[in-house]
Amino acid sequence: MTIAADDKYGWTVLSYCLCIFFLLAFAVYGLAWGRFMSAREALKMHVKQGTTEMFTTAKGSQGMWRIGWSFFAAAMGGWVITASANLAVWGGWIAMMMYAIATGIPILLIAFFGRIVVERYPDCCSLGDFVAWRFGPTMKIFTTLITLFNMAIFLLAEFTTVGALFSSFVGDINYPIIIVVGVLATAYTVYGGLLVSIITDQAQTVVTLIIITIVWIYVAAEFRRPLEPGFGELKELLGPQFYGYSAIFTLPASLVCATVFSEAVWQRVWASEDKKALYGGAIIGFTAVTVCVFLCGFFGFIAAWGGLIDLDTADPNLYMFQVFKREQGAGMATVDSWIQELVLILAVIMNESAVDSLLNGITSTISSQFFRGSDILYCRLIVFLICIPLVVVATFNYAVLQLFLISNILCCCCAFPVFLGLFDTPSMKKHLTETVCILACVLSIITVTMYGIAVEGDAARGAFMTWLGNGYAYDYFLVAVFAPVAWLIVLGVVAEVLRAAGVNAPGVTDIAMQIPGFKALAGHWEEDLTDVSGPNDVAHKLAPPSSSNSDSLKPAPAARALPTAAPGEAPQPAYSYAYHQPPPAPP
Repeated sequence: MTIAADDKYGWTVLSYCLCIFFLLAFAVYGLAWGRFMSAREALKMHVKQGTTEMFTTAKGSQGMWRIGWSFFAAAMGGWVITASANLAVWGGWIAMMMYAIATGIPILLIAFFGRIVVERYPDCCSLGDFVAWRFGPTMKIFTTLITLFNMAIFLLAEFTTVGALFSSFVGDINYPIIIVVGVLATAYTVYGGLLVSIITDQAQTVVTLIIITIVWIYVAAEFRRPLEPGFGELKELLGPQFYGYSAIFTLPASLVCATVFSEAVWQRVWASEDKKALYGGAIIGFTAVTVCVFLCGFFGFIAAWGGLIDLDTADPNLYMFQVFKREQGAGMATVDSWIQELVLILAVIMNESAVDSLLNGITSTISSQFFRGSDILYCRLIVFLICIPLVVVATFNYAVLQLFLISNILCCCCAFPVFLGLFDTPSMKKHLTETVCILACVLSIITVTMYGIAVEGDAARGAFMTWLGNGYAYDYFLVAVFAPVAWLIVLGVVAEVLRAAGVNAPGVTDIAMQIPGFKALAGHWEEDLTDVSGPNDVAHKLAPPSSSNSDSLKPAPAARALPTAAPGEAPQPAYSYAYHQPPPAPP
Protein backbone atom coordinates (compact mmCIF):
# COMPACT_ATOMS: atom_id res chain seq x y z
CA MET A 1 0.00 0.00 0.00
CA THR A 2 1.29 3.42 -0.95
CA ILE A 3 0.20 6.86 0.24
CA ALA A 4 -0.19 9.65 -2.29
CA ALA A 5 1.97 12.71 -1.67
CA ASP A 6 -1.13 14.89 -1.32
CA ASP A 7 -2.93 12.53 1.10
CA LYS A 8 -2.49 14.63 4.24
CA TYR A 9 -4.67 12.40 6.41
CA GLY A 10 -2.79 9.27 5.38
CA TRP A 11 0.62 10.79 6.15
CA THR A 12 -0.66 12.11 9.49
CA VAL A 13 -1.88 8.67 10.54
CA LEU A 14 1.37 7.07 9.39
CA SER A 15 3.40 9.68 11.30
CA TYR A 16 1.58 8.95 14.55
CA CYS A 17 1.77 5.18 14.08
CA LEU A 18 5.50 5.12 13.35
CA CYS A 19 6.50 7.67 16.00
CA ILE A 20 4.40 6.06 18.74
CA PHE A 21 5.73 2.63 17.76
CA PHE A 22 9.35 3.72 18.24
CA LEU A 23 8.57 5.66 21.42
CA LEU A 24 6.70 2.69 22.84
CA ALA A 25 9.42 0.25 21.79
CA PHE A 26 12.09 2.14 23.73
CA ALA A 27 9.78 2.51 26.73
CA VAL A 28 9.03 -1.23 26.79
CA TYR A 29 12.73 -1.98 26.38
CA GLY A 30 13.54 0.27 29.34
CA LEU A 31 10.81 -1.23 31.52
CA ALA A 32 11.81 -4.79 30.63
CA TRP A 33 15.47 -4.11 31.33
CA GLY A 34 14.58 -2.46 34.63
CA ARG A 35 12.51 -5.49 35.60
CA PHE A 36 14.93 -8.27 34.73
CA MET A 37 18.44 -6.79 34.61
CA SER A 38 18.67 -4.09 37.27
CA ALA A 39 19.41 -6.64 40.00
CA ARG A 40 22.65 -7.58 38.24
CA GLU A 41 23.65 -3.92 38.02
CA ALA A 42 22.84 -3.43 41.69
CA LEU A 43 25.14 -6.32 42.59
CA LYS A 44 27.88 -4.80 40.45
CA MET A 45 27.45 -1.47 42.26
CA HIS A 46 27.46 -3.15 45.69
CA VAL A 47 24.17 -1.48 46.56
CA LYS A 48 20.74 -2.76 47.40
CA GLN A 49 18.34 -2.92 44.48
CA GLY A 50 15.63 -0.26 44.69
CA THR A 51 17.65 2.23 46.73
CA THR A 52 17.67 5.96 46.08
CA GLU A 53 21.34 5.88 45.08
CA MET A 54 20.76 3.26 42.44
CA PHE A 55 17.71 5.15 41.19
CA THR A 56 19.37 8.57 40.89
CA THR A 57 23.11 8.03 40.30
CA ALA A 58 24.02 4.47 39.17
CA LYS A 59 27.18 5.26 41.10
CA GLY A 60 30.41 3.99 39.49
CA SER A 61 28.75 1.24 37.46
CA GLN A 62 28.93 2.16 33.76
CA GLY A 63 31.65 1.55 31.18
CA MET A 64 33.02 3.79 28.46
CA TRP A 65 30.58 3.06 25.63
CA ARG A 66 27.48 3.34 27.77
CA ILE A 67 28.73 6.63 29.18
CA GLY A 68 29.55 7.87 25.68
CA TRP A 69 26.11 7.07 24.30
CA SER A 70 24.50 8.52 27.41
CA PHE A 71 26.46 11.77 27.09
CA PHE A 72 25.22 11.96 23.49
CA ALA A 73 21.59 11.40 24.49
CA ALA A 74 21.77 13.92 27.35
CA ALA A 75 23.27 16.62 25.11
CA MET A 76 20.99 16.06 22.13
CA GLY A 77 17.25 16.45 21.76
CA GLY A 78 14.50 17.27 19.32
CA TRP A 79 15.76 20.86 19.28
CA VAL A 80 18.69 19.72 17.10
CA ILE A 81 16.32 19.22 14.15
CA THR A 82 14.91 22.75 14.45
CA ALA A 83 17.44 25.04 16.13
CA SER A 84 20.64 23.99 14.33
CA ALA A 85 19.22 24.52 10.84
CA ASN A 86 17.54 27.76 11.94
CA LEU A 87 20.80 29.15 13.30
CA ALA A 88 22.76 27.98 10.24
CA VAL A 89 20.47 29.98 7.97
CA TRP A 90 20.32 33.18 10.01
CA GLY A 91 23.88 33.09 11.40
CA GLY A 92 25.71 31.75 8.35
CA TRP A 93 28.38 29.10 8.11
CA ILE A 94 30.34 30.50 11.07
CA ALA A 95 27.35 30.08 13.41
CA MET A 96 26.67 26.63 11.93
CA MET A 97 30.21 25.48 12.74
CA MET A 98 30.28 27.07 16.18
CA TYR A 99 26.93 25.55 17.17
CA ALA A 100 28.23 22.06 16.41
CA ILE A 101 31.48 22.57 18.31
CA ALA A 102 29.88 24.46 21.20
CA THR A 103 27.32 21.70 21.75
CA GLY A 104 30.07 19.10 22.20
CA ILE A 105 32.60 21.13 24.22
CA PRO A 106 30.61 21.09 27.49
CA ILE A 107 30.79 17.28 27.55
CA LEU A 108 34.58 17.38 27.59
CA LEU A 109 34.70 20.13 30.22
CA ILE A 110 32.20 18.45 32.55
CA ALA A 111 34.11 15.17 32.24
CA PHE A 112 37.41 16.87 33.11
CA PHE A 113 36.14 18.95 36.01
CA GLY A 114 33.77 16.19 37.10
CA ARG A 115 36.67 13.82 37.56
CA ILE A 116 38.34 16.37 39.83
CA VAL A 117 35.17 16.51 41.92
CA VAL A 118 34.96 12.70 42.11
CA GLU A 119 38.59 12.38 43.22
CA ARG A 120 38.35 15.06 45.88
CA TYR A 121 34.80 14.30 47.02
CA PRO A 122 34.39 10.55 46.39
CA ASP A 123 30.94 10.31 47.95
CA CYS A 124 29.54 13.15 45.86
CA CYS A 125 26.22 12.20 44.23
CA SER A 126 25.09 15.55 42.83
CA LEU A 127 26.30 19.02 41.96
CA GLY A 128 24.59 20.20 45.15
CA ASP A 129 26.72 17.84 47.25
CA PHE A 130 29.92 19.35 45.83
CA VAL A 131 28.68 22.90 46.37
CA ALA A 132 27.62 22.09 49.94
CA TRP A 133 30.98 20.56 50.82
CA ARG A 134 32.96 23.35 49.16
CA PHE A 135 30.89 26.40 50.09
CA GLY A 136 27.99 25.71 52.45
CA PRO A 137 24.25 25.03 52.72
CA THR A 138 22.96 28.38 51.45
CA MET A 139 25.07 28.19 48.31
CA LYS A 140 23.80 24.65 47.81
CA ILE A 141 20.17 25.80 47.98
CA PHE A 142 20.96 28.69 45.62
CA THR A 143 22.64 26.33 43.15
CA THR A 144 19.82 23.80 43.45
CA LEU A 145 17.21 26.40 42.51
CA ILE A 146 19.20 27.51 39.45
CA THR A 147 19.76 23.89 38.42
CA LEU A 148 16.07 23.04 38.70
CA PHE A 149 15.04 26.13 36.75
CA ASN A 150 17.60 25.45 34.02
CA MET A 151 16.59 21.82 33.53
CA ALA A 152 12.89 22.69 33.66
CA ILE A 153 13.43 25.20 30.85
CA PHE A 154 15.26 22.57 28.78
CA LEU A 155 12.52 20.03 29.44
CA LEU A 156 9.84 22.55 28.50
CA ALA A 157 11.77 23.32 25.30
CA GLU A 158 11.84 19.61 24.40
CA PHE A 159 8.09 19.21 24.84
CA THR A 160 7.50 22.43 22.90
CA THR A 161 9.76 21.30 20.04
CA VAL A 162 8.08 17.96 19.43
CA GLY A 163 4.68 19.62 19.63
CA ALA A 164 5.73 22.30 17.13
CA LEU A 165 6.98 19.67 14.67
CA PHE A 166 3.64 17.89 14.66
CA SER A 167 1.62 21.09 14.40
CA SER A 168 3.74 22.62 11.61
CA PHE A 169 5.24 19.68 9.71
CA VAL A 170 2.65 16.95 10.17
CA GLY A 171 -0.17 19.51 10.20
CA ASP A 172 -1.95 18.31 13.32
CA ILE A 173 -2.59 19.64 16.81
CA ASN A 174 0.44 19.62 19.08
CA TYR A 175 -0.69 18.18 22.41
CA PRO A 176 -1.25 14.45 21.54
CA ILE A 177 2.42 13.77 20.77
CA ILE A 178 3.54 15.89 23.75
CA ILE A 179 1.39 13.77 26.05
CA VAL A 180 2.63 10.52 24.48
CA VAL A 181 6.29 11.48 24.90
CA GLY A 182 5.69 12.74 28.43
CA VAL A 183 3.77 9.65 29.56
CA LEU A 184 6.13 7.07 28.03
CA ALA A 185 9.38 8.75 29.08
CA THR A 186 7.98 9.32 32.56
CA ALA A 187 6.83 5.69 32.80
CA TYR A 188 10.21 4.03 32.36
CA THR A 189 12.03 6.83 34.18
CA VAL A 190 9.71 6.48 37.18
CA TYR A 191 10.24 2.73 37.18
CA GLY A 192 13.97 2.41 36.65
CA GLY A 193 15.66 5.76 37.24
CA LEU A 194 19.08 6.61 35.81
CA LEU A 195 20.14 3.03 35.06
CA VAL A 196 17.18 2.51 32.74
CA SER A 197 17.78 5.94 31.20
CA ILE A 198 21.38 5.01 30.39
CA ILE A 199 20.32 1.68 28.87
CA THR A 200 17.65 3.28 26.68
CA ASP A 201 20.15 6.03 25.77
CA GLN A 202 22.38 3.34 24.30
CA ALA A 203 19.64 1.94 22.06
CA GLN A 204 18.28 5.38 21.15
CA THR A 205 21.73 6.65 20.20
CA VAL A 206 22.44 3.69 17.92
CA VAL A 207 19.13 4.15 16.10
CA THR A 208 19.69 7.92 15.91
CA LEU A 209 23.12 7.51 14.31
CA ILE A 210 21.77 4.98 11.81
CA ILE A 211 18.95 7.32 10.75
CA ILE A 212 21.27 10.32 10.44
CA THR A 213 23.61 8.26 8.28
CA ILE A 214 20.72 7.22 6.00
CA VAL A 215 19.54 10.84 5.71
CA TRP A 216 23.07 12.01 4.89
CA ILE A 217 23.43 9.39 2.15
CA TYR A 218 20.01 10.33 0.75
CA VAL A 219 20.80 14.04 0.62
CA ALA A 220 24.20 13.38 -0.95
CA ALA A 221 22.55 11.26 -3.65
CA GLU A 222 19.37 13.26 -4.31
CA PHE A 223 20.20 16.92 -3.70
CA ARG A 224 20.78 18.44 -7.13
CA ARG A 225 20.05 22.13 -6.68
CA PRO A 226 22.71 24.49 -8.13
CA LEU A 227 24.81 26.21 -5.45
CA GLU A 228 26.00 29.63 -6.52
CA PRO A 229 29.66 30.48 -5.76
CA GLY A 230 30.00 32.80 -2.81
CA PHE A 231 26.37 32.06 -1.78
CA GLY A 232 24.99 34.33 -4.51
CA GLU A 233 22.26 36.71 -3.31
CA LEU A 234 22.44 35.18 0.17
CA LYS A 235 26.08 36.13 0.70
CA GLU A 236 25.26 38.58 3.49
CA LEU A 237 23.15 35.96 5.26
CA LEU A 238 25.09 32.72 4.78
CA GLY A 239 28.60 34.20 4.70
CA PRO A 240 30.51 35.89 7.52
CA GLN A 241 28.19 38.32 9.32
CA PHE A 242 27.49 39.92 12.70
CA TYR A 243 25.50 37.06 14.24
CA GLY A 244 28.03 34.54 12.98
CA TYR A 245 30.90 36.38 14.64
CA SER A 246 28.80 36.80 17.80
CA ALA A 247 28.28 33.04 17.87
CA ILE A 248 32.03 32.48 18.32
CA PHE A 249 31.64 33.71 21.90
CA THR A 250 27.96 33.46 22.78
CA LEU A 251 27.35 29.83 21.84
CA PRO A 252 30.27 28.26 23.77
CA ALA A 253 29.66 30.58 26.73
CA SER A 254 25.92 29.92 26.92
CA LEU A 255 26.09 26.16 26.36
CA VAL A 256 29.00 25.57 28.74
CA CYS A 257 27.42 27.62 31.53
CA ALA A 258 24.01 26.01 31.01
CA THR A 259 25.59 22.55 31.19
CA VAL A 260 27.23 23.39 34.52
CA PHE A 261 23.72 23.63 35.97
CA SER A 262 22.40 20.46 34.36
CA GLU A 263 22.38 17.44 36.66
CA ALA A 264 21.36 15.40 33.59
CA VAL A 265 24.98 15.69 32.39
CA TRP A 266 26.68 15.49 35.81
CA GLN A 267 24.90 12.18 36.46
CA ARG A 268 27.06 10.59 33.74
CA VAL A 269 30.12 11.61 35.75
CA TRP A 270 28.85 9.88 38.90
CA ALA A 271 27.84 6.78 36.90
CA SER A 272 31.27 6.27 35.25
CA GLU A 273 33.08 3.27 36.64
CA ASP A 274 36.54 4.87 36.39
CA LYS A 275 38.59 7.65 34.82
CA LYS A 276 39.05 5.80 31.54
CA ALA A 277 35.32 5.22 31.17
CA LEU A 278 34.57 8.89 31.86
CA TYR A 279 37.18 10.41 29.56
CA GLY A 280 36.65 7.85 26.81
CA GLY A 281 32.88 8.26 27.03
CA ALA A 282 33.24 12.05 26.88
CA ILE A 283 35.29 11.81 23.68
CA ILE A 284 32.73 9.47 22.13
CA GLY A 285 29.87 11.78 23.15
CA PHE A 286 31.67 14.91 21.95
CA THR A 287 32.43 13.40 18.53
CA ALA A 288 28.91 12.06 17.96
CA VAL A 289 27.22 15.27 19.15
CA THR A 290 29.44 17.56 17.07
CA VAL A 291 28.94 15.55 13.88
CA CYS A 292 25.17 15.22 14.29
CA VAL A 293 24.55 18.88 15.13
CA PHE A 294 26.73 19.92 12.19
CA LEU A 295 24.86 17.67 9.74
CA CYS A 296 21.42 18.89 10.86
CA GLY A 297 22.57 22.48 10.52
CA PHE A 298 24.22 21.78 7.18
CA PHE A 299 21.01 20.36 5.71
CA GLY A 300 19.21 23.63 6.42
CA PHE A 301 22.20 25.62 5.22
CA ILE A 302 22.36 24.02 1.76
CA ALA A 303 18.57 24.18 1.47
CA ALA A 304 18.80 27.95 1.83
CA TRP A 305 21.86 28.12 -0.44
CA GLY A 306 20.01 26.13 -3.09
CA GLY A 307 17.00 28.45 -2.99
CA LEU A 308 14.61 25.95 -1.39
CA ILE A 309 13.71 28.19 1.56
CA ASP A 310 11.46 31.22 1.23
CA LEU A 311 12.80 33.28 4.10
CA ASP A 312 9.68 35.45 4.18
CA THR A 313 7.15 32.65 4.63
CA ALA A 314 8.96 29.47 5.68
CA ASP A 315 8.65 28.22 9.25
CA PRO A 316 12.14 28.49 10.83
CA ASN A 317 11.50 25.20 12.68
CA LEU A 318 11.25 23.39 9.34
CA TYR A 319 14.35 24.67 7.55
CA MET A 320 16.02 21.27 7.71
CA PHE A 321 13.03 19.58 6.05
CA GLN A 322 13.21 21.98 3.09
CA VAL A 323 16.32 20.16 1.85
CA PHE A 324 14.07 17.31 0.69
CA LYS A 325 12.15 19.54 -1.76
CA ARG A 326 12.96 18.90 -5.39
CA GLU A 327 12.41 22.39 -6.79
CA GLN A 328 12.12 26.03 -5.84
CA GLY A 329 8.62 27.32 -5.11
CA ALA A 330 7.29 23.94 -3.94
CA GLY A 331 5.84 25.59 -0.85
CA MET A 332 6.26 24.76 2.82
CA ALA A 333 7.72 21.39 3.64
CA THR A 334 5.13 18.92 4.92
CA VAL A 335 5.50 15.22 5.55
CA ASP A 336 4.88 13.50 2.22
CA SER A 337 7.75 11.01 1.71
CA TRP A 338 9.49 8.15 3.48
CA ILE A 339 12.68 10.17 4.08
CA GLN A 340 10.73 12.92 5.83
CA GLU A 341 9.01 10.31 7.99
CA LEU A 342 12.46 9.03 8.89
CA VAL A 343 13.59 12.49 10.00
CA LEU A 344 10.40 12.87 12.04
CA ILE A 345 11.15 9.56 13.76
CA LEU A 346 14.68 10.81 14.38
CA ALA A 347 13.30 13.92 16.06
CA VAL A 348 10.96 12.07 18.43
CA ILE A 349 13.64 9.52 19.39
CA MET A 350 16.11 12.28 20.30
CA ASN A 351 13.28 14.08 22.06
CA GLU A 352 12.42 11.06 24.20
CA SER A 353 16.07 10.43 25.12
CA ALA A 354 16.55 14.06 26.18
CA VAL A 355 13.30 14.08 28.17
CA ASP A 356 14.21 11.00 30.22
CA SER A 357 17.70 12.39 30.92
CA LEU A 358 16.27 15.70 32.10
CA LEU A 359 13.61 14.01 34.23
CA ASN A 360 16.31 11.96 35.94
CA GLY A 361 18.42 15.07 36.47
CA ILE A 362 15.54 16.98 38.04
CA THR A 363 14.63 14.02 40.24
CA SER A 364 18.21 13.56 41.40
CA THR A 365 18.53 17.25 42.27
CA ILE A 366 15.31 17.36 44.29
CA SER A 367 15.79 14.04 46.05
CA SER A 368 19.39 14.84 47.08
CA GLN A 369 18.27 18.19 48.50
CA PHE A 370 14.91 17.38 50.07
CA PHE A 371 14.47 13.60 50.30
CA ARG A 372 17.91 12.18 51.00
CA GLY A 373 17.59 8.77 52.60
CA SER A 374 13.83 8.68 52.00
CA ASP A 375 11.88 5.90 50.34
CA ILE A 376 12.35 5.64 46.58
CA LEU A 377 8.60 6.19 46.17
CA TYR A 378 9.16 9.90 46.79
CA CYS A 379 11.62 10.08 43.88
CA ARG A 380 9.12 8.40 41.59
CA LEU A 381 6.33 10.75 42.60
CA ILE A 382 8.60 13.74 41.92
CA VAL A 383 9.18 12.62 38.33
CA PHE A 384 5.46 12.26 37.69
CA LEU A 385 4.39 15.52 39.32
CA ILE A 386 7.03 17.63 37.57
CA CYS A 387 6.00 16.42 34.14
CA ILE A 388 2.34 17.46 34.37
CA PRO A 389 2.66 21.29 34.46
CA LEU A 390 5.49 21.29 31.90
CA VAL A 391 3.41 19.27 29.41
CA VAL A 392 0.54 21.72 29.87
CA VAL A 393 2.74 24.81 29.36
CA ALA A 394 4.39 23.23 26.29
CA THR A 395 1.06 23.19 24.46
CA PHE A 396 1.17 27.01 24.35
CA ASN A 397 4.09 26.72 21.90
CA TYR A 398 6.42 29.39 23.28
CA ALA A 399 9.53 30.26 21.23
CA VAL A 400 12.19 27.67 22.06
CA LEU A 401 15.20 29.95 21.57
CA GLN A 402 13.67 32.53 23.90
CA LEU A 403 13.16 29.86 26.54
CA PHE A 404 16.82 28.87 26.21
CA LEU A 405 17.91 32.50 26.38
CA ILE A 406 16.43 33.00 29.86
CA SER A 407 18.30 30.08 31.38
CA ASN A 408 21.50 30.74 29.40
CA ILE A 409 21.85 34.32 30.66
CA LEU A 410 21.08 33.21 34.23
CA CYS A 411 23.63 30.39 34.12
CA CYS A 412 26.32 32.65 32.64
CA CYS A 413 25.89 34.94 35.65
CA CYS A 414 26.44 32.10 38.12
CA ALA A 415 28.69 29.45 36.56
CA PHE A 416 32.12 31.02 37.11
CA PRO A 417 32.01 31.02 40.94
CA VAL A 418 31.04 27.32 40.90
CA PHE A 419 33.96 26.51 38.59
CA LEU A 420 36.35 28.42 40.85
CA GLY A 421 35.18 26.25 43.74
CA LEU A 422 37.31 23.44 42.31
CA PHE A 423 40.38 25.39 43.38
CA ASP A 424 40.24 24.65 47.08
CA THR A 425 43.65 25.79 48.22
CA PRO A 426 43.75 27.49 51.64
CA SER A 427 44.06 30.89 49.98
CA MET A 428 41.06 30.27 47.71
CA LYS A 429 38.99 28.99 50.62
CA LYS A 430 39.82 32.12 52.55
CA HIS A 431 38.78 34.52 49.79
CA LEU A 432 36.21 32.52 47.79
CA THR A 433 33.67 32.11 50.55
CA GLU A 434 30.01 31.21 50.39
CA THR A 435 28.85 34.78 50.94
CA VAL A 436 31.20 36.22 48.31
CA CYS A 437 29.99 33.69 45.71
CA ILE A 438 26.29 34.22 46.33
CA LEU A 439 26.62 38.00 46.30
CA ALA A 440 28.69 37.87 43.11
CA CYS A 441 26.00 35.81 41.36
CA VAL A 442 23.12 38.01 42.52
CA LEU A 443 24.94 41.25 41.68
CA SER A 444 25.84 39.86 38.24
CA ILE A 445 22.16 39.19 37.52
CA ILE A 446 21.38 42.78 38.50
CA THR A 447 24.33 44.08 36.46
CA VAL A 448 23.34 42.42 33.18
CA THR A 449 19.75 43.61 33.64
CA MET A 450 20.94 47.18 34.27
CA TYR A 451 23.10 46.93 31.16
CA GLY A 452 20.05 46.11 29.07
CA ILE A 453 18.15 49.02 30.61
CA ALA A 454 21.06 51.39 29.90
CA VAL A 455 21.30 50.26 26.27
CA GLU A 456 17.56 50.51 25.62
CA GLY A 457 16.91 53.60 27.75
CA ASP A 458 13.77 52.06 29.21
CA ALA A 459 13.37 49.74 32.19
CA ALA A 460 10.74 47.39 30.74
CA ARG A 461 12.32 47.28 27.30
CA GLY A 462 15.80 46.78 28.76
CA ALA A 463 14.71 43.89 30.98
CA PHE A 464 12.94 42.28 28.02
CA MET A 465 16.02 42.57 25.80
CA THR A 466 18.25 41.13 28.52
CA TRP A 467 16.22 38.01 29.22
CA LEU A 468 14.09 37.40 26.13
CA GLY A 469 14.91 39.59 23.16
CA ASN A 470 18.64 40.14 22.62
CA GLY A 471 18.93 37.36 20.03
CA TYR A 472 22.13 36.03 21.65
CA ALA A 473 23.96 39.30 21.00
CA TYR A 474 27.55 39.02 22.16
CA ASP A 475 27.56 42.15 24.35
CA TYR A 476 24.88 40.82 26.72
CA PHE A 477 26.79 37.57 27.15
CA LEU A 478 30.07 39.39 27.67
CA VAL A 479 28.49 41.27 30.56
CA ALA A 480 26.87 38.10 31.95
CA VAL A 481 30.12 36.09 31.84
CA PHE A 482 32.55 38.72 33.12
CA ALA A 483 30.33 40.47 35.66
CA PRO A 484 30.80 37.69 38.26
CA VAL A 485 34.58 37.87 37.72
CA ALA A 486 34.57 41.56 38.49
CA TRP A 487 32.25 41.19 41.47
CA LEU A 488 34.34 38.35 42.94
CA ILE A 489 37.38 40.62 42.84
CA VAL A 490 35.54 43.59 44.35
CA LEU A 491 33.87 41.56 47.08
CA GLY A 492 37.09 39.71 47.84
CA VAL A 493 38.90 42.99 48.36
CA VAL A 494 36.09 44.29 50.58
CA ALA A 495 36.17 41.10 52.67
CA GLU A 496 39.95 41.36 53.07
CA VAL A 497 39.68 44.97 54.19
CA LEU A 498 37.05 44.02 56.78
CA ARG A 499 39.28 41.21 58.08
CA ALA A 500 42.25 43.55 58.33
CA ALA A 501 40.09 46.02 60.27
CA GLY A 502 39.05 43.29 62.68
CA VAL A 503 35.41 43.38 61.62
CA ASN A 504 33.71 40.05 62.36
CA ALA A 505 30.85 40.20 59.84
CA PRO A 506 28.29 37.37 59.75
CA GLY A 507 28.09 35.16 56.68
CA VAL A 508 25.04 34.62 54.52
CA THR A 509 24.21 31.34 56.28
CA ASP A 510 24.48 33.04 59.68
CA ILE A 511 21.80 35.46 58.51
CA ALA A 512 19.69 32.90 56.67
CA MET A 513 19.53 30.61 59.70
CA GLN A 514 17.49 33.30 61.44
CA ILE A 515 14.74 32.95 58.82
CA PRO A 516 11.92 30.66 60.04
CA GLY A 517 12.05 27.35 58.20
CA PHE A 518 15.50 27.81 56.69
CA LYS A 519 17.17 25.60 59.28
CA ALA A 520 14.82 22.76 58.37
CA LEU A 521 15.54 23.32 54.68
CA ALA A 522 19.31 23.46 55.02
CA GLY A 523 19.46 21.44 58.28
CA HIS A 524 21.25 18.19 58.87
CA TRP A 525 20.69 14.79 57.35
CA GLU A 526 20.37 11.90 59.76
CA GLU A 527 20.89 9.52 56.88
CA ASP A 528 24.00 8.75 54.89
CA LEU A 529 24.70 10.93 51.88
CA THR A 530 23.83 7.87 49.85
CA ASP A 531 21.92 4.71 50.52
CA VAL A 532 25.11 2.64 50.30
CA SER A 533 25.66 0.15 53.05
CA GLY A 534 28.50 -2.28 53.56
CA PRO A 535 31.87 -2.71 55.21
CA ASN A 536 33.68 -0.40 52.78
CA ASP A 537 31.27 2.53 53.11
CA VAL A 538 31.40 5.44 55.50
CA ALA A 539 28.29 7.27 56.67
CA HIS A 540 29.27 10.93 56.41
CA LYS A 541 26.92 12.92 58.57
CA LEU A 542 26.33 16.59 57.91
CA ALA A 543 25.97 18.60 61.06
CA PRO A 544 23.49 21.48 60.94
CA PRO A 545 24.98 24.81 59.85
CA SER A 546 25.39 27.27 62.68
CA SER A 547 26.75 30.71 63.28
CA SER A 548 30.15 29.19 62.64
CA ASN A 549 29.80 29.52 58.88
CA SER A 550 33.18 29.93 57.25
CA ASP A 551 32.35 33.47 56.18
CA SER A 552 32.55 34.43 59.82
CA LEU A 553 35.85 34.79 61.62
CA LYS A 554 34.61 32.78 64.57
CA PRO A 555 36.10 29.32 65.07
CA ALA A 556 33.96 26.41 63.94
CA PRO A 557 32.62 24.21 66.71
CA ALA A 558 33.11 20.49 66.56
CA ALA A 559 30.52 18.51 64.70
CA ARG A 560 27.96 16.39 66.52
CA ALA A 561 29.27 13.17 67.98
CA LEU A 562 27.94 10.01 66.41
CA PRO A 563 27.35 6.59 67.90
CA THR A 564 30.40 4.38 68.02
CA ALA A 565 30.61 1.93 65.15
CA ALA A 566 29.94 -1.69 65.86
CA PRO A 567 32.94 -4.07 65.98
CA GLY A 568 34.25 -4.79 62.51
CA GLU A 569 32.52 -1.80 60.93
CA ALA A 570 34.17 1.30 59.55
CA PRO A 571 34.09 4.30 61.89
CA GLN A 572 31.55 7.01 61.07
CA PRO A 573 33.22 10.43 61.38
CA ALA A 574 31.06 13.49 61.80
CA TYR A 575 31.28 16.31 59.34
CA SER A 576 30.41 19.98 59.62
CA TYR A 577 29.75 22.45 56.84
CA ALA A 578 31.98 24.83 58.76
CA TYR A 579 35.12 22.94 57.79
CA HIS A 580 34.35 22.92 54.07
CA GLN A 581 36.38 19.77 53.56
CA PRO A 582 35.34 16.51 51.93
CA PRO A 583 34.62 13.63 54.26
CA PRO A 584 37.67 11.48 54.93
CA ALA A 585 38.11 8.38 52.80
CA PRO A 586 37.20 5.10 54.46
CA PRO A 587 40.13 3.22 56.01
